[in-house]
Amino acid sequence: MKTLLKEILIVATVTLSCLQLVAQDKPGAMKASKPAAEASMPMPKPDAEMTKLIKMMAGNWTVAEKSNPSPMMPKGGTGKGTATLTAGPGGMSLMEKYHSSGVMGSSFTGFGTFWWDPKAQLYRGLWCDTMTPGGCDSSGTTKWEGDNLVGTMTSDMNGQKMVTKFIYSDWKPNSFVMKMEMGPDASSLKEAMTITYTRASATSAKAAQ
Repeated sequence: MKTLLKEILIVATVTLSCLQLVAQDKPGAMKASKPAAEASMPMPKPDAEMTKLIKMMAGNWTVAEKSNPSPMMPKGGTGKGTATLTAGPGGMSLMEKYHSSGVMGSSFTGFGTFWWDPKAQLYRGLWCDTMTPGGCDSSGTTKWEGDNLVGTMTSDMNGQKMVTKFIYSDWKPNSFVMKMEMGPDASSLKEAMTITYTRASATSAKAAQ
């Protein structure tokens, strides 16, 4: 009888000890998970300058090209096409898909990505198209000059240095204009091309009237 009682007491003691350990374990587990949650990286937010650019340029557009005689297009001409500009991942970049025909003498396709550099306080970009040797090139730097968005880039054209300036202006709810100037240096730029972007929905509405 004493032996049985002793065994019962031992089992009860062990069970009580286990319950105390489990009770102590639960708060510990909660404490361990809290620092892990606190240590998670916050998601970056787009700069106001990037949000502004997306708001002004995002959408589906038709494009009308007018080219002056230049080293790239000696005879000049006209062309037309489409452009789609969309916000990149997280709204921290702007991506453009561009396609046209006519002014280049054949089909032209391009793709670009642009983002805001907060340290330099300007936009940077990368542009790829069917006419660029090697496929892609830096699109230089772009910044606001008053109400105009002005970009400049330096490239190589047939072994010669070529400076290109892009001026986005005439901002309206359903259209804007991009003028391209080119030359061997910044002091001798000449207007080479004008591209008028018109929002596709506005073009369709006008055609239906």
